[in-house]
Amino acid sequence: MNFKKKLKYILPVSAKKTLKYLFYLAQDIIFYIKGSQMEGYPPKRLNFVGSSEFKKVGNEFVKYFKELGNLKSNDVVLDIGCGIGRIAIPSTKYLTDGELYGFDIDKRGIKWCKKNISKKFSNFHFQYVDIFNKYYNKKGKIHADKFSFPYKNNKFDFIFATSVFTHMLPKQINQYLSEIKRVLKPGGKCFLTWFSIDEEVQENINKHVSNCNFIYPYEGNFAFYSHKNVPEAEIGYMENWIIEQLRKFDCCENLKIHHGNWSNRKESLSYQDIFVSEKKK
Repeated sequence: MNFKKKLKYILPVSAKKTLKYLFYLAQDIIFYIKGSQMEGYPPKRLNFVGSSEFKKVGNEFVKYFKELGNLKSNDVVLDIGCGIGRIAIPSTKYLTDGELYGFDIDKRGIKWCKKNISKKFSNFHFQYVDIFNKYYNKKGKIHADKFSFPYKNNKFDFIFATSVFTHMLPKQINQYLSEIKRVLKPGGKCFLTWFSIDEEVQENINKHVSNCNFIYPYEGNFAFYSHKNVPEAEIGYMENWIIEQLRKFDCCENLKIHHGNWSNRKESLSYQDIFVSEKKK
């Protein structure tokens, strides 16, 4: 196990979040002095999701939406866990005749998106939801396993959730999938990312060559997490369980799986595992 990975699991989650903020704050100060901030993008210190390569990842996923999910420029799209606009920002250049709705549990992200995206693009809508999450929103009052999406039935052509189910527990995921089924049009597209575990991945985890140490079982033999006291920080699911849940909620038609490189697979596309499917007609 390399030093960076050891540090990832030794440091408490709160300490890592603080160090990340301070590191990005220092970069923001340097960018400000140099006058090299990226126009139209949030300051790095407000980036509470994923990689530091904010712009690159956003562009990458919009490309995948078009190439793997056949996203149309006039689609009505739902961005589950929209964060601070990582994917919404590049989507403004493509969804010229469509609409994007996003919700997130981080108030800062929604506030920034409303001020910096919705004011320029009236077809982009963002909403804060006060959902409890031990990693992202400890003071949240809504339980994710009882949360109903604030949208009408069969509203969306395309629904995506990137790096969302990697921070959610099984009952919460089932509730979200049931809501996806409700608000997605028949034949509509699902684009979801996971930490998906199969035999190859399990072998890499056992050999300590995977980037994520899923060594703590959450329930039975299908959910595993890596941070001992905070399962929501990073949680993976057996691939057959994921497929079973998608089928259970009628969102498994024409399923295509594009595995990621988080687990050090021989072949991969992105970082997390991408599942693209359709709702049953």
